Amino acid sequence: MRISNSRPFFLKHPDPGKRPLNCFLAQACLGTSFTYLTSGAFLSGLAILMGAGDVLVSYLSVIINICGVLILAFSTFLERIRSRKRLAIILTALSKIFTLCIVIIPAAAPAGKELALFIPSVIIAFTLQAQASVVLNQWMLGFVDEKKSGRYISLRQTLTLAVTVVLSMTGGRWMDYMGGRYMGFVIIFAAAGLMGLFEIIILARTPDSTVYQPQTVKCRPWDIIRLPLKDRRYLGFVAYISLFYLLLNISDSFTMVYMMKYLALPYQTVTMLSMIISLPQLFLLTIWGRISDRRGHQFVLNASVWLFAAETLFLSFASPKSWSLFIPLAFSAASVGNAGFVTAVFNRRYELMPRQNRIVYDNFYTAAVGLGFILGPMTGGLLRGWAESSPVLTDSIPFAGIRLLYLISTVGILLLQVLYLYGFARSPYNQFRFNKCLNMALRLRHTVYLLKEKLRCHFP
Repeated sequence: MRISNSRPFFLKHPDPGKRPLNCFLAQACLGTSFTYLTSGAFLSGLAILMGAGDVLVSYLSVIINICGVLILAFSTFLERIRSRKRLAIILTALSKIFTLCIVIIPAAAPAGKELALFIPSVIIAFTLQAQASVVLNQWMLGFVDEKKSGRYISLRQTLTLAVTVVLSMTGGRWMDYMGGRYMGFVIIFAAAGLMGLFEIIILARTPDSTVYQPQTVKCRPWDIIRLPLKDRRYLGFVAYISLFYLLLNISDSFTMVYMMKYLALPYQTVTMLSMIISLPQLFLLTIWGRISDRRGHQFVLNASVWLFAAETLFLSFASPKSWSLFIPLAFSAASVGNAGFVTAVFNRRYELMPRQNRIVYDNFYTAAVGLGFILGPMTGGLLRGWAESSPVLTDSIPFAGIRLLYLISTVGILLLQVLYLYGFARSPYNQFRFNKCLNMALRLRHTVYLLKEKLRCHFP
């Protein structure tokens, strides 16, 4: 029997001994395990156990994106470090250590001081995570074939989602069994620490990449803003994504609080509902990845954003009596939209990004997105306070404050998408394509007209 020596489609530079991108697939699974067990519902539950309010809990669901604003200051320093492997391992190890220390706070902090220590610890830990993620992406992309990046990223996302599904089932059942007690969180974080250790071992065995090293190591402090602002196409894309996240998080950042505190859903129910988002993506990511490689990343991005508007619209109808219908509908729309969105945004961002000084551009993007995650919940909190001060709304609609936010997000996302598509269609490159298609249509119409005239002459 003949054994094929063909390598996987995503390996640009074959390395039969180490298979670097296979290492990144394993790292993605382990890293997702660590992040899932130390954030989201579990981090929110730990904060609620310490007496955190609704606004703080809403920020915790997107804390890693918020902390992305802080990494902008590190761009010039990190751009000088040529070894992406060494930098990624150091940042990953530090982020794991600081994250695991968070679970010690309820037991070690003085009474009444828990949140005062919890907030800065979370900020430090997740800022390091955000920067480690940027460097890992730079390292990984050195091995990816750009023409097939959509399929590789979709494969990576599929594996991480499979891990998320398993952890959703086991973690939710465990916390329900423990009744939300502190020891349950300790064991969850201990399991995450084991996953983090394996992740660092995998990274240490992964070869370094030199494909995306900057040509010059000198990057001045003001370049962290000046360079991205000079690139109009990249700046327009970043502004669009930042505004999208702002509008989405006006309401979406309160979803976890709404389900856990106001609808009083148990951990297992919350995690099972979250699986409605995760499970379909195991199949949808592959489909979106192929479409992204064939039709373009911008096409997939435009198609997926509409589904987020559908998600927020359905959530606005979710009341204590109707949540079992509308939350699954909303999460189903989010599943289809998110599968395309994560694939398209990742690839489109690096498609528009220059080859040189990529950490500067990547940190600028991460900071802009983080700004959207900061302003979104703040805006949502103000609007919610205004809505709840109206007796007409609160007396007639259960939880009117949060549900009104979902409608505001829906209208905002639809308006943003229409304006962006209008501006995108009017850009010089797309205007040229539009005019070319229009001329072809006019020539075809003229050809049909001449053919009809000839037929009339021959067959009066």
